Amino acid sequence: MRGARTSTDDHRVSVDAGRSCDNACMASRAQAVPMSEEEYFRLLERSIHKYEYWDGFAVSMAGAQPDHVRIETNLVGELFGRLRGKDCLPLVSNQAVRLAGAKGYVFPDVTVVCGKPEYIVRQGIGCLVNPTVVIEVLSPSTAARDEVDKLLAYTAVRTIREYLVVSVERYAVKIFFRRQAEETWSVRLYTLLTDSVDLESCGCQITLAEIYAGVEAPERDDLPVG
Repeated sequence: MRGARTSTDDHRVSVDAGRSCDNACMASRAQAVPMSEEEYFRLLERSIHKYEYWDGFAVSMAGAQPDHVRIETNLVGELFGRLRGKDCLPLVSNQAVRLAGAKGYVFPDVTVVCGKPEYIVRQGIGCLVNPTVVIEVLSPSTAARDEVDKLLAYTAVRTIREYLVVSVERYAVKIFFRRQAEETWSVRLYTLLTDSVDLESCGCQITLAEIYAGVEAPERDDLPVG
């Protein structure tokens, strides 16, 4: 499979960690239901569906397509093997994460926490407050939200060091990262199956071939890579 050109240079990204998105940028009112935080957790407790909570609105999460599920499973499996015996733990998409301030609660596709996990508990639901790495697998319906709105939200969480966005439409992984010595975020794009994504915060690497194992992404030049 021919890979697209890989960007190996780091690019600085201007992210205002204190900026909060208006709830209109997260979902239309037709997709979101206004409610209090207490009402939101009561909804989660009794619902068979997952909802995220943004600025006072509960937003329903759509079911994932097969390639999305396969990529998510690959990521969890590879990270579990690499992090076994280390002080970092990969968590699946049922793990709620609390965003900075009163922003809300989300369910990343994959989360990694290094060190002792810290939680707040609402209606019996444990919400992680100190994630180290968060990963979102993109779909056409969530790509803009994951690469803009969630980027702003995740970079405001002080413990997060790396944020990966993984395309399902082509072989492309984008990592936003900050190192311990600085608070400026950088971004790097990987598009070759032989490329290895470096997760410095948890001391491991994972190749695109491992991420996309069993997935035939279309080879199209008209698909944006970021």
